[in-house]
Amino acid sequence: MIQTSQIRPAKKFGPGYFIREQLELREWNQEELAEITAFSQKHISDLLNSKKSISLDTARILGEVFDTSAQYWLNLDNEYRIWLRQEPNEKEKEADTKAMIYERMPIRDMIKKGWLAPPQNTEDLKQKVLNFWGKTTLNFDQEDATMLPYLTRKSTAYNKFNAAYAITWYKKALSIADQITVNAFDAEKLGMLCEQITDHTLAVDGVAIFLEKLKQIGVKFMVLPHLEKTYLDGAAFFSNNNPTVVYTGRYKRLDHFWFTLTHELAHVLLHLNSTTTFILDNLQDGERDQMENEANALAGRFLKHSEIAEFLKNETHYLSANRVEECATTYNVHPSIVIGKLAHDGKTPYRNLTRYHENALDLIPNEYKF
Repeated sequence: MIQTSQIRPAKKFGPGYFIREQLELREWNQEELAEITAFSQKHISDLLNSKKSISLDTARILGEVFDTSAQYWLNLDNEYRIWLRQEPNEKEKEADTKAMIYERMPIRDMIKKGWLAPPQNTEDLKQKVLNFWGKTTLNFDQEDATMLPYLTRKSTAYNKFNAAYAITWYKKALSIADQITVNAFDAEKLGMLCEQITDHTLAVDGVAIFLEKLKQIGVKFMVLPHLEKTYLDGAAFFSNNNPTVVYTGRYKRLDHFWFTLTHELAHVLLHLNSTTTFILDNLQDGERDQMENEANALAGRFLKHSEIAEFLKNETHYLSANRVEECATTYNVHPSIVIGKLAHDGKTPYRNLTRYHENALDLIPNEYKF
């Protein structure tokens, strides 16, 4: 991550500090110095507080009074003024802090989503950010070292993808997941449940029933909207000893929900381990590495993609509703999944899904939405 703070020289003392030293050595006070130099009390006060630059005439008089060269006082003042220009003022410090935070987190989007309360000022913003991360200092080295190498690879595939924002999203997902209670995880039962997933796509309240079964076998599930510039559809990661699956609702089509859910569960079965502890997915236009291809293949098997493609291989671009429903009935799968598969393969337009349009978020019980 770009560090906006620059390394600055150590603090320098102004000429006033050294004038005070000379006064202490001679046991003089401010009034006596004014009388000796014929400077006004205000001028002496400004000199002692290094408020004004020292002129050549003033430097000459100080040199005579304190038995130094005029150049000595000019040099002290010049070095101090240069240092002042390098040392940020309060507004610059605030801007620096805000720049680091906004580079790391989409603050406006987080406020809009209710993840952060609107800050009253920069210090309040900083405290809210520290509370969000559970930190005492604005240091993200640990998160960057752990996650950025993985996410930077993805950034080449995502359009305007912001890896730091994705880490922020993941932090929020982790904090929610840690508050969810489910049974102990049973990987064997998850595999068996995934084999029955198409039955749930057709059942009344099938979404709610399936999510309840996930809970019973130790898989956490939540809906958490993606943050801007993350383009996330879903995620899979461990929360303590339980795998967690997240659906963002970026696309609310029913077929997209079932595929995203099944794809993330495939990651749980195939890839999550002590080395790969999290996977964040853009299923629309993200990268296609080996893990993604394997998860796609297993999700496709669970959702009977090969059977659908074979059944409708001779159909034209304009697929009839009768053939879609015939295929769906044959393989006991929701018609939206049939059209979603063909549309993904470019064999029919996504607009053909309109007939089976359901907002997946409306089918998910509120207890899973965050």
